Amino acid sequence: MSDPDLDWDAAPQALGLLQLREDLLYARIPVERRAALVAAALEDGHSLADWARDRRGRDPGSIAARCGVPVIHSQDDANIGSKIVYAEYVTRSPSITLYLPAIRQLDRLVSEQGAQARLGIDRTAPVFLAHELYHHFDCTRGGAPLSRLHRVRLFRIGSWNWTSGLFSLPEIAAGAFAQRLLGLSFHPKLLDLLLLQD
Repeated sequence: MSDPDLDWDAAPQALGLLQLREDLLYARIPVERRAALVAAALEDGHSLADWARDRRGRDPGSIAARCGVPVIHSQDDANIGSKIVYAEYVTRSPSITLYLPAIRQLDRLVSEQGAQARLGIDRTAPVFLAHELYHHFDCTRGGAPLSRLHRVRLFRIGSWNWTSGLFSLPEIAAGAFAQRLLGLSFHPKLLDLLLLQD
């Protein structure tokens, strides 16, 4: 049975703000910068998806093959404590691993919740593959990756500032990338919320 409290029409900006709130450095982000950071991450994901779609098509599997990025379908459980890991991108000898047990569990939940019609999907693997492709493009496009472009100050001594990147931004952007590339009606963060309500 579907939870009526889950906002199926949640805007990507609102979902991005939820993801930003999960960042370890969230408290150090000035309040007035938060919405702009999410907007920048969403725009980065959209623009990279447009670029990839124009050059390589819409199918994440074909895109990975054209980029020479192997996709490994693993039967392993890669969960870390209470954190469920569906997929991961490795930069050295670039590859993407899809963790099939976790993906199958989420697919069952989508089916049980009757969410296929709302989400327009019946399989989540392409969403996770597209998400990880964003990380590949973010790391290989030249220049600093998104996590380093928008930094927050940890502390200051005189004229010296110690700053750090925001690791939630590429996650927000990767969701926007998957949404745009696959033509989804939702930001993939909604899948996490679906899992949390279960």
